[in-house]
Amino acid sequence: MIPMWVRYTTLHGPTSFDEDGHWLGQGPGFWGSMMAPAMLLILLGVFGHRTLLAGHGGRIARIGYWLTVTGLGIPAVLDLAAREVVPPLLMPLAATGLILLATAHRHDQSFPITCRAALLAMGVLLAAALLMNAIPLETLDTFQWYRLYGFLSNALFGLGWALFGASLIGHPAAELTPLRGAGEP
Repeated sequence: MIPMWVRYTTLHGPTSFDEDGHWLGQGPGFWGSMMAPAMLLILLGVFGHRTLLAGHGGRIARIGYWLTVTGLGIPAVLDLAAREVVPPLLMPLAATGLILLATAHRHDQSFPITCRAALLAMGVLLAAALLMNAIPLETLDTFQWYRLYGFLSNALFGLGWALFGASLIGHPAAELTPLRGAGEP
C-alpha cells in the first residue's frame, strides 16, 4: 500500500486540487486504485483469522469483524473495478469495526496485546482521517491535508496491518481457519 500511496500522492498533489500528473501513461486515479490489491491481501488474512478475530470476542467482535470486512472490502473491489480511487464512504464502518474488534478482545488472554493495540490504532487513524473532512477545504489545503489524510489512512494504516500480522507470527491462537472442502461437513 505504501509505495502505491506515494506514487498516487505525488501525481495527485498535496491539496484537494488534483494536479493530474501521469506516470507510465496512467494518472493518479489508476495508481491510487493499485492500493486495492494490498487491501484485498490484508482482507484475505483477516478472513483466514476469522475464528481468532470474531470467534472469541462474542457478539461485539462478530459485529466489528463484519463491519471491518465490509468497510474495507467493498471499496477495494470498487477501486479495482473502476480503476479509480472511489470516495471513502464506508470508512466509518471500517473505523467502527476495528475499534469494536479491539475493545471486544480487551480481556481475551488468547488475543495478543499488540494485535489489540494495532486494531485500536488503525480504527482511531481512520476516524481521525474521516474527521478531517469536517474542516473547510480552504483551511485544510493550507497545510497539504490531502497528503496528511493519505498518510493517516494509507501509510500508517498499512503499517498497522503489518504490525498486526507480525504479532500473530508464532502465536498458537493465530492458526488460520481451515476452509472446508466440497465434501467436508
